[in-house]
Amino acid sequence: MNMKAFYRISSAIVLVAMLSVGCKKEKAETKPEPELPRPVADFSVEVPDTLEYNKFKFTSNSTDFESLLWQFGDDSTSTDPNPMHKYEFDDNYKVNLTVRNKQGFTSSREIILRVADPNFDPTKIGPSYFKTIGGTLWVSRDNGGGPDGGEGSKKVVDDNPNSKFLQSGFAGDLVIKFTLDSAVVAGGYTLVSGNDAPDRNPRNWEVQGSEDDVKWITLESAAASNNPNSVNYKWFFTAPNQRKFWHFKRNNTAYKYYRLRVKSNWGSRDFQLSEWSINKKQPD
Repeated sequence: MNMKAFYRISSAIVLVAMLSVGCKKEKAETKPEPELPRPVADFSVEVPDTLEYNKFKFTSNSTDFESLLWQFGDDSTSTDPNPMHKYEFDDNYKVNLTVRNKQGFTSSREIILRVADPNFDPTKIGPSYFKTIGGTLWVSRDNGGGPDGGEGSKKVVDDNPNSKFLQSGFAGDLVIKFTLDSAVVAGGYTLVSGNDAPDRNPRNWEVQGSEDDVKWITLESAAASNNPNSVNYKWFFTAPNQRKFWHFKRNNTAYKYYRLRVKSNWGSRDFQLSEWSINKKQPD
């Protein structure tokens, strides 16, 4: 084969190869996917049964979405478009619905949902279980005169706000424990301040419950403030022999053992408390 023929064949091969590459490139080119309508999150809430005030039906009214996620504010979630959800505790919850379309665009809507027993009266508390059920009292360190003394530990549960328990040499480690004769779900507790020096009254404390006297669950942790504008002012005693009560927000467990751990008072080396009780949520 002469050189001219060789160059003609080679040029033809190169031309065919270039045309093939060009065709492949043209085939590989695709039109961009048209943008889908953006999703819009929306929903409604209702209580189907008034006897179950804490059970809600959520209905999605969202548009242009492929998937969704409910977040109910109590660590529970759902991917059901129209779920039912029951809350264990009364409280305010952030309910969020997020929807997503096929192209990854999202939309969210969030509301604050109030879960509250319509029959609950926050201005009232039920009777003391120390009195209605009974049990035994124990303290980590008693009055010098002993539990039956004039200001001994038994005075703190004698249902008399005019008597008191006094502990000298208070060191911020006082534990007052009551073992009930049978376990019960407590709705709240009461304290009554002492009858004299206000710096002896409790300032920081915890109320705890236990099923076995080993593992303790904190039902409330209090840190009183004497500032009327503070949210912690609710724990501050403003007068001698003042009775205050507080409801537990999150307790559905029946405990047999309850204890009050007093961490500090208002500076005195003595501690005083006229009454302590664990109570039913509401009066009969």
